[in-house]
Formats: sequence, C-alpha cells, structure tokens
Amino acid sequence: LESHIYALGIERSIAAGKRRRYTMAGGVCVESCSDGPRAICRLLQAILAGLILFIGITCQFWAGMNVNDVPLSKLCDAYSGSPEAMTTTDFNELANWYENSIGCSGYRQCFNFDLASSYFMRSSGLDASRSDLMHYADAQFYCKRAPNQVSKTAGKESETCLSKMQSGATELYPCRLWPDQKTSPSDNGNWYLAGVKGERGPVYHINCYDKQEVYKSFLESVYSGVTLSTGEEWTKQDIKVAADQFLQSCVVDKGSDGYMLIIGPLVALLGAIIVTMTMFKAFSAPPWPDLGMNMLIISIILLFIGFWTIASATSEEVLNKYTYCGSNTAPLVFLGRWYDHTPCIDLTTDGKSEWHPFVSMILYFDSVYVAGGVMSFIASLMYLGLCSGFTETMMNDRMGKYLVTLQDIPMKVRLPFPPKPANGF
Repeated sequence: LESHIYALGIERSIAAGKRRRYTMAGGVCVESCSDGPRAICRLLQAILAGLILFIGITCQFWAGMNVNDVPLSKLCDAYSGSPEAMTTTDFNELANWYENSIGCSGYRQCFNFDLASSYFMRSSGLDASRSDLMHYADAQFYCKRAPNQVSKTAGKESETCLSKMQSGATELYPCRLWPDQKTSPSDNGNWYLAGVKGERGPVYHINCYDKQEVYKSFLESVYSGVTLSTGEEWTKQDIKVAADQFLQSCVVDKGSDGYMLIIGPLVALLGAIIVTMTMFKAFSAPPWPDLGMNMLIISIILLFIGFWTIASATSEEVLNKYTYCGSNTAPLVFLGRWYDHTPCIDLTTDGKSEWHPFVSMILYFDSVYVAGGVMSFIASLMYLGLCSGFTETMMNDRMGKYLVTLQDIPMKVRLPFPPKPANGF
C-alpha cells in the first residue's frame, strides 16, 4: 500500500510539473509551430504586427516626404493673408517702379540679378551676396500680396520697403515692395513669420517646385529682352536651365533630412519580411532569423534618430520661434505678436483667434510621423517576439555549456537547526 501511494504521488508530481511548465512558458506564441494552436497564434501575431507596421511606415513615409514639401500657398497665406505667388508680371511692376523712382538710365540696368537677390536675402541672416542661396530668400520674394496690415496704417498706404529703409527704420515689416502692390482681396488678417537669423527658417520647408516657378518668373523679368555687357542675351532655354539648377540645389539641400526620415521605416519593413519568412521551414535555419532580428533592432535605433531629425527640423527651427498668446490683449499682445515681438501661433494681426496655417501644417506632419513611429516600434517588438523562440534555442545550444541550469542548482539545503516535527515530539 505504501509503495502504491508513493507511486501515485510521483505521478501527481510529474503531472503538476508539466502543468507548471506549460503555465510558465510565457504563452503559446513564443514556442515553436510544432502543433496547430501555437502555429495559428504565431500566424495571427504576424498578421497583426504586419498590419500595425504597414500603417506605421505609411504614416512615416508620408510625413517624412511632406514635412519639407509644404505648399508655397501655406506660407503666403500666413505672410499676406492670400495664397497667391509672385509672377513675371509682378516682378516687372516692381522692377519698373524701382528704376523709374531712382531715374535709371536704361532698361534693367539698375534692377539686376545681383541687386535684387541681395535685397531679398537680407532677412535670411545669411550672406546677402550668396545669390546661390536664393531658395532661402525672404517670403516677400515668393508671395504676391503685401501683408494686410499695411493698408490699415492711416496716411502710410503708399509707404514701401525702400522708403522705410531710406528713412532708417529699424523694422521694415510690414511694407509694400512697390506702391501699387495689392493686399489680400479678402481683407482678412495674416500672421507674422518668425525671423531666423543665420538659419534655414520656414522657407526651407517649402516645396522646391513651387519655389522654382517663382524663381523662373524672377529670371524672366530680369533677363528677358536684356542685352548683357558682353553682347549676349538670355534665351528661354537659358532661363530654364538656370531654374532647373535652382531646383536641384533646393532638393539636394533637403536630401539628408529626407534620407534619415525614410531609411528607418525601410529597414523595419525588410526586417519584418525576413522574420515572417522564418515561419516557413525553408527559412527557419540560420542566418535568416538572426538577420531579421538584427534588422529590426537597427530599425528601432534609426527610428529614434528619425525622431531627433524631425524634431530638430520642426521644433528647433519653427515651433520654438512662436508663442501661444491665447486670450491676452495689449500690452502683452499687439497686432499678432507678443510684447517681445515673438509671433503668435494662434492670433492674426487683426486679433482674431486662428491657428497659424504654416506652423499648424508643420505640426501636423510632425505628429503624423511620431504616431507612425510609435506604431512601427510596437510592430517591431511583436516581430522580435516571433523569433524569440529561435533565439532562446540558439542561446541554449551555443551557450548552454557555460550556463547553470535549474537542474544543476542543489535544492536540498541543510539548515543549521533541524525542523520541529509536525506532531510536536
């Protein structure tokens, strides 16, 4: 009878141990696909991770490709209250007025490329003689309309930027480029653009193709029908080539940021594909599981680098230059600016509570990229969980002889004092 009870106790202990091992295994999803339920669980985990990763990298690709391609209309809408951009006719009006006002001796002898480019570069904080950096020119160069508040200054409706400059004014903005420059037809308020001396500034984030069209109109106004001192004339093909060079410089200048924002999601996608392939027998052996896991880890590192890149491109250059003014009024807030001349992000120049269209779009792209990055991070962790079973097996095979298992740990410990019997004797 005692032997029968002893054998029964051993069987119960073995069954309990099996139940404990099944319970403490960490879930069926981290084990092998040797049976149906576990294979289905791993398959569902892969499908869910793939769905989350697809949404995440789509958000990252879209935001990363567009954060530096904001439409020019958004910038002009903030600057002047109207989305219209400068055309050849507008540049001709500016050039004709300027040459007539100073009594220029010949057509386009005074309003030449060097003079005009240095004027429009003046507020960028960069070297005004660097005409090759015209893709950083002031918003006045790109936007057709003058800021709306210029028409609301009594007795100064015809005041221009040139007259302000000649009078020694410390601040030129807001002003008209020429006396007949119109303001927004809707007569609504506009927003100030933050000054960024010596930095790329908000114009950096504008679509290069939109800026190229304005630059081409500028070249047509300056060089069309003009005979140079060398006796040569600019043709339409010459203007097109110069505009294409401008576009190339603009795109190349943004290339590094775009590369850092896109490379992370691309590596995560490749890593996810490889890890999914390891669920099939043909790819379950090395080096595929290791390769997929390493690519996912690298993608997580690149993800955090992408967060830093987009934060420096938005928060540092754009968002930190503005202030939330709320319901404050004078003397704290005046004409859409804080008392220290920091532009308001939520107030127009006529005191209406509206969000800055340019900054709000930058914020939107930033938020979409971060949200997509968080989803990609979660998906990468789920994919790493799929190959953790292989990793555990590999570590046991390669490192097992150097590690101490639970079976090697002595469980019988001799106590310094013998335990008291249960019956008290």
